[in-house]
Amino acid sequence: MNGDNDFLKNKLKIRKNRDIFFIILAFSIVAIFYLAPTPEGLTHNGQVMIGILIMAAILWITEPIPLAVTGLLIMIMQPLLHVLTPGEVFSSFGNQAVFFLIGAFILAGAVEKHGLHRRIALMFLSRFEKSPRFFTLGIMISCAFLSFVMPEHGVAALFLPIVISILIAMKIVPKQSNFGKISMLCVAYGCSIGSLGTLIGGARNPLTIGVLSDLNPPINVTFVDWMMYSMPVVFIALPLVWFVLQFAFPIEIKDISAAKKEIKNQVAVAGKIKKNELLVLLILIITILLWILFSSHEYFGLAVIAVFGSILLFLTGSVTWSDIEKRVPWGIILLYGGAITLGIGIQETGAGKWIADVVFNVAGFNPYVMILVMIIITILLTEVMSNIGAVAILLPIGIALAPELGISPLLASMVIALSGGLAFMLVIATPGNAITYSSGYYSTKDLFKAGSIANILCIVIIFVVATTYWMGVLGI
Repeated sequence: MNGDNDFLKNKLKIRKNRDIFFIILAFSIVAIFYLAPTPEGLTHNGQVMIGILIMAAILWITEPIPLAVTGLLIMIMQPLLHVLTPGEVFSSFGNQAVFFLIGAFILAGAVEKHGLHRRIALMFLSRFEKSPRFFTLGIMISCAFLSFVMPEHGVAALFLPIVISILIAMKIVPKQSNFGKISMLCVAYGCSIGSLGTLIGGARNPLTIGVLSDLNPPINVTFVDWMMYSMPVVFIALPLVWFVLQFAFPIEIKDISAAKKEIKNQVAVAGKIKKNELLVLLILIITILLWILFSSHEYFGLAVIAVFGSILLFLTGSVTWSDIEKRVPWGIILLYGGAITLGIGIQETGAGKWIADVVFNVAGFNPYVMILVMIIITILLTEVMSNIGAVAILLPIGIALAPELGISPLLASMVIALSGGLAFMLVIATPGNAITYSSGYYSTKDLFKAGSIANILCIVIIFVVATTYWMGVLGI
């Protein structure tokens, strides 16, 4: 017993020392960039912003302090180091994309409170009971669909107990059954791919439109615009990644009658749809329709509609403020705010353009090569840190590179934003990976085996869509 306590104490001490080291390293980087001579072509403020960018990357990757606290730190470092005034920095936090995100989280919280997402999940799964292979496809499609209207981590957390109960009913042994491995990986990968489809699925999506809307001149992306850009990637990646899983882990079982029975039991327990569920569903449909029809309107916009939908939930008594306090991840909002101010600071000080010039001097001016490099770097960075953090770091650089390459900042931003959701190899890469790994049905080796192939496949998919559909058909 004492040995176990000593081991835990040593582990905590090592962790604490590690955290102190990375905090000192992060602040040292900022100090070096603040005091060092400024190279030709870069302003002193731009040099300081690059230091803050590297500081953010270190803290977001190593996480010695919470991600949201790093977001706050980014905000206060800029006025403290005289890069931008407090008014300029904190006004960025009022970006409409922040309020869109808050509204979307409140809507998702209402769906979760009344169990509407569970009912939708069971309804989908009951349509895919023909065979084991078809059932795993059903899991993936169901997760992707729900990720269109809910944050991906919420969808993964919902599906985990549902799928585990089905696997237990089928007497599937963790880590020994390929069916169990595929079922769980279909949850993780389905959530990740589905989160690309709409602005609601992942916080990096509204972060991207927020950064684009703050450019001079602004680039405004509507709810429908985003879907038009992203859905081809979703529709191509879903079946192909599913095929990768079938290839990596050939399913050994033939009979899924136990799965059918368990789903029917859970549907029976859920009973008929209740009045509050119908009300929340109606408000969700109204909000989505308004996003589709009026998100480009001068006096509406994504944020106004999202907040309007949220207020309807309160007016109808569908949620209370205590419900929302428990269910909205407020830390993500702070992380998001810091990410937006980081992007604006990089642009305003000219640091982004200077970094772009350095990249060109090393890598050349071929736009196709640079698009491929952006995709690969984003996916690899997302494997080891928060996808919002990865996108926040790379967006300003991609936007600065775009004019020099002769491509639109919108295209560069979409490449980075969508690539930021497709990290499949490591447990820490996405919320879906971490949540499903906790089930114990697959190992880190299994995840790397399937994820490495899926990553390569998705790099090709985004590159082809970007260079043909976006550049050719849409002309962006």
